[in-house]
Amino acid sequence: MQTIRIQLRESTQETVELRYWLPQKNHYESRRLKLAEIANFLKQGERDYYKLLPNLPGIGKQLFFWLDGDGRWLSRGIANCRGEGLVIAIDTDKKLAHLPWEVLHDGEDFLVKRVNPVVLPLRWIEKETEAFSVEARQLRVLFMATDPEDVEPKLEFEQEEARILADTRDFAVDLRVEESGCVSELGKVWSRYLDDFDVFHLTGHASIKDEAPYTPYFITETEIGERHETTAAELAEVFRFRFPKLVFLSGCRTGQAADKGAVPSMAEALIAQGAIAVLSWGRPVEDRTATAAAAHLYGKLAAGYQLAQALASTYQQLFKQNVRDWHLLRLYVQGECPGALVDVLGDVPPSAPEPAYQQFLDPDTQLVRVAKPSEFVGRRRTLQRCLKAIRTSLGVLIHGLGGVGKSTVTARLLERMVGYHRLVNFRQLDEDRLLKSLAEQCTSERGHDILNGKLPLMQRLTKFFTEGLNTKEQRFAFVLDDFEANLDLRNGVYVLQPQVVDVLLALLKAMQNSQLPHKVIITCRYNFTLSELNHRLYREPLGALGGADLIKKYNRLDSFNGSWQFQPDLPERAKQAADGNPRLLEWLDKILQNSQNSLEAEKGVEMILQKMEEKEKEFRENILAEELLKQQTPALRLMLGKLLVYELPVPLAAISPICEDISSWESHIQRAEILGLLEVTLTNNTERLYRVPRILSPLLEFPENPKGEELYKQAAQILYRLWWEEAETSTEVQDLEIHRLGLLGKNGEIAGKTANSLANLLSHQSRFREAIHLCKSTLEITKNYSVLRKLAYCEHRIGEVDQALKYYEQALNICPAEDEQELASIYYYLGILKANTGKVDEAIALYNQSLEINERIGNNQGKALTLQQLGYIYANKGEVEQAIALYNQSLEINERIGNVQGKALTLQQLGYIYVNKGEVEQAILLYNQSLEITERIGDVQGKATMLHCLGMIYANKGEVEQAISLYNQSLEIKERIGNVQGKAATLHQLGIIYANKGEVEQAISLYNQSLEIKERIGDVQGKAATLHQLGMIYANKGEVEQAISLYNQSLEIFERIGDAYWKALTLHNIASIYANKGEVEQAIALFNQSLSIKERIGYVQGKAMTLWWLGSLAEQQGEYTNAISYLQPALEILQRLQSPDAEGVRASLERLRGNS
Repeated sequence: MQTIRIQLRESTQETVELRYWLPQKNHYESRRLKLAEIANFLKQGERDYYKLLPNLPGIGKQLFFWLDGDGRWLSRGIANCRGEGLVIAIDTDKKLAHLPWEVLHDGEDFLVKRVNPVVLPLRWIEKETEAFSVEARQLRVLFMATDPEDVEPKLEFEQEEARILADTRDFAVDLRVEESGCVSELGKVWSRYLDDFDVFHLTGHASIKDEAPYTPYFITETEIGERHETTAAELAEVFRFRFPKLVFLSGCRTGQAADKGAVPSMAEALIAQGAIAVLSWGRPVEDRTATAAAAHLYGKLAAGYQLAQALASTYQQLFKQNVRDWHLLRLYVQGECPGALVDVLGDVPPSAPEPAYQQFLDPDTQLVRVAKPSEFVGRRRTLQRCLKAIRTSLGVLIHGLGGVGKSTVTARLLERMVGYHRLVNFRQLDEDRLLKSLAEQCTSERGHDILNGKLPLMQRLTKFFTEGLNTKEQRFAFVLDDFEANLDLRNGVYVLQPQVVDVLLALLKAMQNSQLPHKVIITCRYNFTLSELNHRLYREPLGALGGADLIKKYNRLDSFNGSWQFQPDLPERAKQAADGNPRLLEWLDKILQNSQNSLEAEKGVEMILQKMEEKEKEFRENILAEELLKQQTPALRLMLGKLLVYELPVPLAAISPICEDISSWESHIQRAEILGLLEVTLTNNTERLYRVPRILSPLLEFPENPKGEELYKQAAQILYRLWWEEAETSTEVQDLEIHRLGLLGKNGEIAGKTANSLANLLSHQSRFREAIHLCKSTLEITKNYSVLRKLAYCEHRIGEVDQALKYYEQALNICPAEDEQELASIYYYLGILKANTGKVDEAIALYNQSLEINERIGNNQGKALTLQQLGYIYANKGEVEQAIALYNQSLEINERIGNVQGKALTLQQLGYIYVNKGEVEQAILLYNQSLEITERIGDVQGKATMLHCLGMIYANKGEVEQAISLYNQSLEIKERIGNVQGKAATLHQLGIIYANKGEVEQAISLYNQSLEIKERIGDVQGKAATLHQLGMIYANKGEVEQAISLYNQSLEIFERIGDAYWKALTLHNIASIYANKGEVEQAIALFNQSLSIKERIGYVQGKAMTLWWLGSLAEQQGEYTNAISYLQPALEILQRLQSPDAEGVRASLERLRGNS
């Protein structure tokens, strides 16, 4: 491809020279610019592009015309381009890299969409670079995902790897994976290869420091999986003197220059450290976009395309897929843009090894027994530990209960062990099978002679490994899968069968004696021991899936991801029964799916539960659990029974006090672990956590009360100390476990403290029913006023206003006067309830009480929140200036105390005021400020809310496609983070848009989806609002009776929950139906009811609209004076609010005055 180079060179202190190096010319053309002009242009670019919904064509045209100049340099370069491609290489000096050159637009279309020539803008650093040799071979990509333990949200990096593999399967791509996610471990891997990889692909979370010097960083892992912020300089140390041809930093903002362009992006900083070419993302990017871009790009590079051609093709592919954030993909290069990374192989097909999972076939059914790459989830720490250990050990023994995925993990390990010849032995191991498998792959005459020789087995294998290999480089990875078939139960412990001892030891000794890196991986239910070389096998316990891994597994099974609808408790019962065991979970998933179209569905839930219980029993029989337990001592069984008290894996420190009355309990722990009767989980710092699998609970005895209750109480105190008091942080599941034990042990103090923390967390995630259940169960054993307040809040959120009021009053009655912060909170939340039920004066009084306490105790954050709520009330009353003053007070406090989340929320509320005032641009500016904060602090829920709000603005402006795009972005985030209430709200708004577009069936479908969610989570207020909208649709369709029915259902809910605002709206709409039917008296009565409520709650805009209707009806009846008395105050309100409806009322008044 030809290249136009555009450089900046300083001329004087105030001016610069912009140089254009056009293709086929030996000298440059130039123009002079003032630095102030460039500064203004950068400021304009920052303002117009770095916001939520930039006008890309408009920005692109401005950039093009500015760069094209009077000399029409770009236009001439494109017109005179010889060939099919043109690169526009733009200097990064003077902050030019901060401008979005990817959106260059010549007035007809974006340049990157052009063909003949294809045009590609990139960021260029001038430097002489050495050319690299190009070979006809596969494209080699080293892929590393980062997933630290404490970083949210969790990324689907397994899916990204699987997608890239799937999309490039027809091309010559050799994708290797560095599993550690750790830069220091990456350095060790890189040092073992010489010019081996063409591309390094790093995927994960990235960002920029909030404070000077605004350093960009990529979030990687330490060696034990904790968070580490890696800078460009640290990453460059890995590649020093041996940079790959291309680095792809696939993380948000890796291509964004910080501090308004003053600080180089991470990509540019890596170029400065010596990288040749770096791809990056200019802003936060969706996972799907990043994966789609990488998959297409690598396919093109593997086919021998130049980097510029491959990237241009990637942009065009993203356009075809209607990807909205295509323009965020940015390429930085130093010197010449690299050409092709590899040469084409022609008709020679790439030699891709057989996928590892294909070697794990059931001998009877010939079906694959392990998860395929697209199905694989989690096990990251297990893989990291095993891969690290296998470098220094003879091999790995992965042990654990049947069905936990030992074979699947092994298949994944084999994929990571590049260059090894895989030999998989299923179940029974004997000398003949071992020799047969070696002979079948052997192409060396010498090898066959050795295998058929008369030496003892160990010596024969040693000689084969040193002299009989197909090539000197050949290395074996032996897999001994389901190895429990080679063990006998003796005296309660599994030991190797006599005939297997010789074969296994011969293999291990031969591997050791050969001094070559042959490896063995054994999967077994039991952790058996060897008489020799026992220490040369690394042992990895594998337990059930949990946490984020288990959620990913649920999302891949239709019975648990919402694809199918069941009786509400069936999936939960199945999850509980499976207890995180992947195989049992898959079995139960099939039962649930089959039950949809079978007799069980008709016979009801009990029949399905019975089938699930039968499957659990079959699973227990399959793992020989009962037989194994019978062989154990009463003391060991007693210990396991007592340990059923814990549902989560716990450390030995939690077991010791529970089992101290059992003699030699430590040895029983070891024995139970070896036998798979006790599940072991390793933490990042390799601490061992223990848990009795629930599948064994029917076979064990838990102490009866009162001993059982005492045991729960003791366990609650132990975990409270370990996980709450002594730990820096605790997880939701740990807190739930402490709370569960506190309830069962009737420890009110522990249950109350954990309930308070958990109720906060659950309510923030819209999990109100879970929070209510938690609070109510807590209040059965302790009367805790903080728990009562949180229960009241959640009851209010699901529409149970009377219950909420009762609980708030109870909380006030028992809250001691000295706990002023809690009193202020109760007044504040009770104020919200009163405001929502139309009791505005009572709400203001409660807010003022809360405000007075917060000022007295110096609780600035509480004061800011209360001022915000007061602002909301005055905004709804139409007292806009008072509302703005209150919001600004709240804003000032939040800025002073550094509460950026509170600031973002206040900016959002201010934006809403300006929307209602009709000052849309000011509202958009405030929303974008709020959005910038939510993106910077990683508040994805806040970002989703802002996208939703902006969607409403663009919908009101009539820019429907923009609105739909924003709502869909909001919807994608809400689905990803599980914000079901927010999802329902956005579906509702999309319904409104499609209704206004006249696409009625689509609107009804969206409303019904929203309605289903709201009914499921108990959002009665939201349900009533959606019923209201459905009523409007049916009214517009002319199905009046259906509309009235829906409105009445909506009205009944609004009356029950005391929502005066929506009650007034619904009465207004019902009235309009009767007016259109000609039933004027009924209409007037309903309009007057609506008017009375709107006056009471101060809803002035709604009051004006109802007055307009009443005026119109009075005019129809010839009551002109009466009509004027309605329309005059309506006009005054609408003019004060600067509403466009004012013109319609004014015209009606003029007509009336002309007639009267």
